[in-house]
Amino acid sequence: MEQKTFGCNAGFSMPELLVVVAAVCIILASAVPFVDTIIDQYNVVLAAQGLSSQMQYARMRAVSSNETFCVRFGPMANGYRIETENGAVHAGPFQFPPGITFNNDDGGDPVSFPGDQVLFMPNGSLPTSGLGSAGRVKLISRTGLRIDVLVDGGGLIRQTPAYTDSTPPF
Repeated sequence: MEQKTFGCNAGFSMPELLVVVAAVCIILASAVPFVDTIIDQYNVVLAAQGLSSQMQYARMRAVSSNETFCVRFGPMANGYRIETENGAVHAGPFQFPPGITFNNDDGGDPVSFPGDQVLFMPNGSLPTSGLGSAGRVKLISRTGLRIDVLVDGGGLIRQTPAYTDSTPPF
């Protein structure tokens, strides 16, 4: 049986190869903005979940140790830390991912907790008024995607779905 072999004409010519490479480059270039948006959305969700998680940690720590714990925003830029009731730093400082900041774009204070802090009492709740009582933290990405983290007087921590206009869903 005769076996067929390919001659020296097998393969792609240089112009054919350049056309394929150019087409792949065009497709990749059109995908870059989409990938950037996905990464930005991931970072703002990551920042909100990290903040919610650390607040939950402070709350559980307050209950388990029967002492007050505080989540304080500032004076460090773009972050927060967890402190004991005597002001000693227990954890942190924690920084938001690149491109995520406190939301100053929508007017008002981006951290609406009185004194820029959340106080978790030994029973897991917050003070009814004054320093450390209920409020919200507003986060924003560089592309304008927003998420708010809220804590009510009973110590319930929740976050809004991501939104793009200046009015939060709740």
